[in-house]
Amino acid sequence: MSALWPVFAIILFVWVLTRGQRRRNLRRYEPDPRDDEIARLKERVRNLEEIITGEDWRLRRGFDGL
Repeated sequence: MSALWPVFAIILFVWVLTRGQRRRNLRRYEPDPRDDEIARLKERVRNLEEIITGEDWRLRRGFDGL
């Protein structure tokens, strides 16, 4: 019995490690429902930044033309 204890311990250790890796891999590929919302909000912020900086650029160009 004492000779088999290290073998069972190694098998249990390897099983626990591979089980944890499988769980992490499954979580890694699950789509997050918030991803679409975040992408939409990023696009909206990008558009707002373009409007703000574009207006500033047009005003400066207009003043330089005077």
